[in-house]
Amino acid sequence: MEHAHSDTSELIQRLVGLSVTENAEEVAGILKNLRLLLTQSQESQDTLARSPEFSSFLDAVAFNPLMRTEHRLAHNLSLQVLANSVVNNELSQRLTWNQHGSKIAEQAYAAPLGSSNNVLLMIMYNIFLNGRGGLISDLVALQTCLRLWRALNEAQCTYNFEYLHFFLEHFIVQNGRACVACYQKLDTEDRIAFLDYVAHYLRENSPNGEVTLFLLQHFAKEFRLKSDCILRETLKLKHELHPREVHTLLRIIASVSGSEKYGNVYATDQSLFINVSSLLRCVVAAGKEPDGGGLDKPMTKLEEVALTSGIDAGYEKKVSYELKTLLVRCCANLLYENKENKGYCLDTQLLPALLECTTMDARNPLMREWSILAIRNACINCPEAQQVIAGLTMQGSAPNDILSELNLDMGALRISDKRQ
Repeated sequence: MEHAHSDTSELIQRLVGLSVTENAEEVAGILKNLRLLLTQSQESQDTLARSPEFSSFLDAVAFNPLMRTEHRLAHNLSLQVLANSVVNNELSQRLTWNQHGSKIAEQAYAAPLGSSNNVLLMIMYNIFLNGRGGLISDLVALQTCLRLWRALNEAQCTYNFEYLHFFLEHFIVQNGRACVACYQKLDTEDRIAFLDYVAHYLRENSPNGEVTLFLLQHFAKEFRLKSDCILRETLKLKHELHPREVHTLLRIIASVSGSEKYGNVYATDQSLFINVSSLLRCVVAAGKEPDGGGLDKPMTKLEEVALTSGIDAGYEKKVSYELKTLLVRCCANLLYENKENKGYCLDTQLLPALLECTTMDARNPLMREWSILAIRNACINCPEAQQVIAGLTMQGSAPNDILSELNLDMGALRISDKRQ
């Protein structure tokens, strides 16, 4: 295989003597030849990885932000050459990561987002999966992926970063314990990004395997430990990051507890139900205070949700948005065919709070429907809950400005003479 070594060395020498700006076409041709040559022998991979000249070329082209925008072809081809050099080759993986690891990780989530990010993640993924020598730690791999996930969401990028999904699915489907260990070390923004990805994966119906039980149980534990910050911080409007973490945990719990795949995960976790229901009762009680307990007041008028409304259109991005709906949804799911939770529902007097939620509120879409389902689930095969509902006195329909403006009464159109 001596010819493979010499051929690779010759191409490298030709390459480093050229200017990417002035000899773009020739540079592209050499990179394509190198890319092919590296698929044919390990010796070619070793030669490339040991070459200080090619290492300098990578610094000037592959890891140069200007090249990423001004000479995209040469930039992409150089990354593809690097990717081929580390496939199934422990030596080239070690040399490459030791020389360029920090730059690969940083550039993997750098703008502008596109194919370059995917190739850089592919390089990391190949080295990470080999696992020998611990070149890439779980934490570095997870942080890199989460920062790319944050970047593509902020940029609303639609490019399919397949290696991002390969990487993150490796953690949440196959390595839940590593996830939990890393989760504790992530900063708050990265934790939120991680939870957001898991919520996304669940919405997609877990296409490549179920999220590990260990990880899902940890989410419930995190929620129980941190849920009180929703009241302490959201209501005082100090800092939204920690409440947003709890809000995303709540979204995951709502999705998991209502799923056929995961429906039993939280079935025996009565402390989770008690925590969720207590938080709902606190939020409902806070809303009755003169100042709304610090919560944004319900939006029950058409003029408030109209495009011409003076209300900040960004209310849907606030932590308070959909909070009560998610709490009621979790209660509904956790009450379904669950005798123990039905007992706790009665003990904690949750039913009155659920009845308070049978109103329409633009800040809490579908809250009314979920609360009706929660009450139904609490009452089925539970005479005590049925007795509580039967003991209530009908005093007429609760006032609702939207229904009044739409001229609706109990779901039926009511026609009245406005001239009177």
